Amino acid sequence: MPAIPAKGRTVVLVMALALCTFAASSAQAASQSGTPAARSATSGIPGVVDPAADLGRHVPGPQSTWFDSIYFTSSVKANGQDFGLQVHTRIIPNRDQAAYRWTFSVINKTTGWYKDYAAMVEPKDYRWSQGKLDIKAPGFSWTGDSARQSVQVETPWGSLDVQLAPTGPAMNYASTGVFHLVDGVPNYQFALPEMRTSGTLVLDGKKHKIAGTSWLDRQWGEMPPSLTRWTWMNFSMPNGDKVALWDTVGTKSKDSWATVLRPDGSYEVVDVEPLAPGVSRRWTSPATGQTYPTRWRIRIPSLHSELDVQVTGNPDQEIETPDGSGYLEATVAFTGKYKGKKVRGENYVEMTGEWK
Repeated sequence: MPAIPAKGRTVVLVMALALCTFAASSAQAASQSGTPAARSATSGIPGVVDPAADLGRHVPGPQSTWFDSIYFTSSVKANGQDFGLQVHTRIIPNRDQAAYRWTFSVINKTTGWYKDYAAMVEPKDYRWSQGKLDIKAPGFSWTGDSARQSVQVETPWGSLDVQLAPTGPAMNYASTGVFHLVDGVPNYQFALPEMRTSGTLVLDGKKHKIAGTSWLDRQWGEMPPSLTRWTWMNFSMPNGDKVALWDTVGTKSKDSWATVLRPDGSYEVVDVEPLAPGVSRRWTSPATGQTYPTRWRIRIPSLHSELDVQVTGNPDQEIETPDGSGYLEATVAFTGKYKGKKVRGENYVEMTGEWK
């Protein structure tokens, strides 16, 4: 598809928002909140999501694929070893089966050890309060606010008890917090991309005192039925920029783009070259038979950026889903150039769909 300039993309988003009553009410809530949503200093466009209020559960829309999701990934250290953590809970309240679910995965990037756990929860046993972050389910607790959070997870093979505290501004995806995921279907999403993380991780009876950083993502809306494949990545750059990348494929449209949040809270929304031509080292899951790339070449022309990204630790970081398929939730490392300067770092990739 032809490149879309960042300013043109933002104007299209604002026109769409003008038709959305939810956007107007959320913007008003943000102005009244004690924790203001991040804004684009270059465009002056206000966010339509509020990190203080929108951590709570939303009133669902009528669509069968309408969802609420909250998720974080972590890079932490303990006893001279590097770990990647993923915690996610999502609800699809209009679905009859597999509607309430939480997952937990751990990768020891030093040794390659990996395990994940997925729990399906009965609606009567799951609570996510509206207007505040208060989630409880068997083996799972996530409480707090936009300033401090506490998460506890219990599984047959391990547990997690961590505290998260943001140390930088919130990121509104596409600078406003609403965008078309694919084929004209709007989604709402913001991140707390830098959260100081500390606590205890227990694996097979061994306790680890952990410390590091996390990236939290909060997303809700309709999951487009025509969405066939997506890739999401997060990057924390040495200069303090936070970059969230989406590469989506639907039956009617494709899109590759990124939101860049600068340390001062200002934004860039930029086009990314489609990922498919730059993937390599495909891996096929023995559990689901799905194929995923494990290496990517990412080019962001307007930022003079080219990054080589590859899965770290173990390629088998797939989380299986109730329908027999799965998705990759893997730790990765990147090297290359960002804004013309050499960079390196660690991040996560989430991938769904088939990549044969």
